[in-house]
Amino acid sequence: MLHEDFLDIASGPIGRVVTSEEYPATAHEFYFWTAETPAAQNLDIGHIVAAEAEDATAVAVLDDPRRYSDLQSFLDDFYAYDGDPALEALSERVEILVFRARVLATKHRYERKKSKRPVRTGPVFFATSAAIEFALGSEDFSGHKIPMLLHENGNEKNGTPQRTPLYVDGDYLLGPEAGHLNITGMSGLSTKTSHALFTIASTFQTVKDKKVAALMFNVKGADLLFLDKHVEVDPDDDPELAERYERAGQRGLPRDDREMYASLGLEVKPFENLRIFAPLTFGGDSGAGKLYPADIPVKKLNTRRRSRGEDGCVYPIVWDLEDVLPHAGRIFDPTDYDDKFKGFVEYLRAGQVRTMRRFHAEIDEAFAYFEESESSYWNGHHQATVAKVRNRFGVLPSKCGGLLVNGEVEYGDMPQVDGPFEDREMRVVDISQLSGVPQDLVVTKVINSVWELAETGRLGVDKLIIFVDELNKYAPSGARTSSLKDTLVDIAARGRHLNLMLFGAQQFRSKVDDEVVGNAATSLYGRIGDEELTNSSYRSFSQTTREELLQLEKGRLLLRHAHYAVPVFGTFPRPMVLMGKQGTDIFGEQEGDPASSVLAVMRNLTSKPPAITAIRSEIEGVPEEQVLQALDAVQTAHRTGHGAADPYKNFRWNLKRPTRTGSGRRDASRILSGLDRMRD
Repeated sequence: MLHEDFLDIASGPIGRVVTSEEYPATAHEFYFWTAETPAAQNLDIGHIVAAEAEDATAVAVLDDPRRYSDLQSFLDDFYAYDGDPALEALSERVEILVFRARVLATKHRYERKKSKRPVRTGPVFFATSAAIEFALGSEDFSGHKIPMLLHENGNEKNGTPQRTPLYVDGDYLLGPEAGHLNITGMSGLSTKTSHALFTIASTFQTVKDKKVAALMFNVKGADLLFLDKHVEVDPDDDPELAERYERAGQRGLPRDDREMYASLGLEVKPFENLRIFAPLTFGGDSGAGKLYPADIPVKKLNTRRRSRGEDGCVYPIVWDLEDVLPHAGRIFDPTDYDDKFKGFVEYLRAGQVRTMRRFHAEIDEAFAYFEESESSYWNGHHQATVAKVRNRFGVLPSKCGGLLVNGEVEYGDMPQVDGPFEDREMRVVDISQLSGVPQDLVVTKVINSVWELAETGRLGVDKLIIFVDELNKYAPSGARTSSLKDTLVDIAARGRHLNLMLFGAQQFRSKVDDEVVGNAATSLYGRIGDEELTNSSYRSFSQTTREELLQLEKGRLLLRHAHYAVPVFGTFPRPMVLMGKQGTDIFGEQEGDPASSVLAVMRNLTSKPPAITAIRSEIEGVPEEQVLQALDAVQTAHRTGHGAADPYKNFRWNLKRPTRTGSGRRDASRILSGLDRMRD
């Protein structure tokens, strides 16, 4: 009796199980030769088939294809043709194509029974979608079914291959049963970051009964700076913007990708709650007393997302000395940062020396004491140590690349890069313009602060995904340790109990700490170099699978999950958001066209922005500086939560009463009084 729900009877038998003394069928694998039918000719590595045992159906993934003939050696064939490849054969030699099938799961006919019996000699069929879902453990999922990839089988209907979503168990991706995700692949194929974005979007759309957020570090160009932008625009909705998309060569998702999203049950939409944090450009610190980040214009931030109208989601990263001192070991050279140096840093922390200004006052006091006294010690610190600290701290602002300011930082209610999260928030930390010490400092401080939020129950969400690229840099294998590596190892080991999930990516999995990759219940593999595949990390894969990993095309990955007995190949569609150069080309500054800046702002503040022709007519004859001042006033009002119901009307009102140059706080005060007059 056939299990017809699991067997694609319509495509017919595609082969027959074969056993021999050398290759017997077992509970975990079997072999079959393929038929000479059109359906069987579609068979390929990674396809999933089904065959019958006495009382159960085995579902298996194809591996290791081999073609056999009755020849004992290659010489037999050579002599049969007298060494002439052009010679016609007297009769066609019989050859068969044989696949090894690795069993994913076995379905017994009686629900209460389990069966691990080998399949018996008989026909082999393509597995149905129901069979594939069962074989990948979907029935045993304790959490949400989160789509990760789409499997395409060899059986077709009307020319369309059978597509089956490859789900993972939410409780094994986001905890509490297990957690974490790791992605390995060669650099430059746009697969690791793209799939991380896909997985986060899939999680946001699927896990609806929990508050979920994500934290990502943008380390390359503008890759992650436009995640709130649609991948395409309808010309009827916004002709001017559609023209920009066209000029930038951004033509939206192909039909096949849209069909893939539909098959996975996902909407094609960007991240609606995006916050980008970027450091102050080095030299942008005015040196004034107390610094209010709310007063820092986006133009002074070290990011590529800074044009008017597109900066409403961009916030500064600025720290005073108190924020930086705990991470001094990451900033200074290890040969300099000896016990005496470390002791002085701890003295500064204990004395709550919060600013560089206060630090210099302390140093001046110390050297004044040395001049007046015969002692070489000040507060227990030798004069040589104090001199060394003064020398090294003199270049501290430049080593921090704009992150460290002279005065005290007062954030108030403004969002902070390491503050609590909101539901469905995508937080991007843009460190693409930094390198070396300041980049490491941002990653270290932010992750350590988020870990502290988790430990004290102040995350603000039920689950937080932290995506870290280049894990081999931040959590390398071997004995070398650092505070960041220790934190990442802690997150991998017990982060799921604190609702922190580490999504890591790297080019070389073998170069990442074993505890980090070993605690990932879900792993993905893209194209991998042959020097990496020789590592013991891949010894569980068959030789055929390893060879497949050497030549995987973009968008195709191998998925290994806690519920899967055998890893499975699948594909995923292109990201549903703008990435990289297209984002800057479309939403970057439009030099010499203030009307475009006005339209960009209005696009983000109202669902019905005015036509650009109407804007040009409104600002005709008005100096560009006056137009931009009026526009900045509207944006400032909305940032402070006091924006007018009709922002374009507010802009026109400000255009007639130009805002004088001043601080953000004074501008906001004038705007609010103006709004009150508008209401009166």
